[in-house]
Amino acid sequence: MPSSRLTLDSEGPWDLPVEGFEVLQVTFGYPIFIVAYGPDGASVTIQFEGAFEVVEPGGARRKLDASTDSWEEMSIVLSLRHDHLHSVQAEDSAALAVEFRSGRRIAAGPTAGYENWQVSGRDFSLVSLPGGGVALFGGHET
Repeated sequence: MPSSRLTLDSEGPWDLPVEGFEVLQVTFGYPIFIVAYGPDGASVTIQFEGAFEVVEPGGARRKLDASTDSWEEMSIVLSLRHDHLHSVQAEDSAALAVEFRSGRRIAAGPTAGYENWQVSGRDFSLVSLPGGGVALFGGHET
C-alpha cells in the first residue's frame, strides 16, 4: 500500500498537494485560520499572523493585516467558504501564494519580527521565518 505521507524536498519551492480541498472553516481572531478539507480526512490549515493581500478575480487588491485590522475589514476572507484550493506554493524567500478555483488569490511574505504565515497538513508544517526563509517540519527526506 503506498504511503500517504507527503515528502517535500528540503529546498523549495514547495507545491503542496492540496488541489481540490474545500474551505470549510475560517476562524477570525489573532491569527486568522483558513482550514480546507480533502479526501480521507486530510486537511490543510493556512494561518496568517500579519500582513497578506487578497486579490479578487477581477484584479482588485486588498491589503490586510491580521494583527491590526478590524474583523469588519477582514470579512472578505469569509467569501472563501466553500471555495476550493487550486494551488498552494511556498518559496524559499518566505513568499506564500494560495490560489482558489474561484480565481481569488492570497499572497503573503515574511515580516521582520515574527513568523507571518504557516501552512500545516498531514505530516508537514511550513513556517515563514522572520526576515525571510522557511522552516520545514516533517514531510521531508532525511
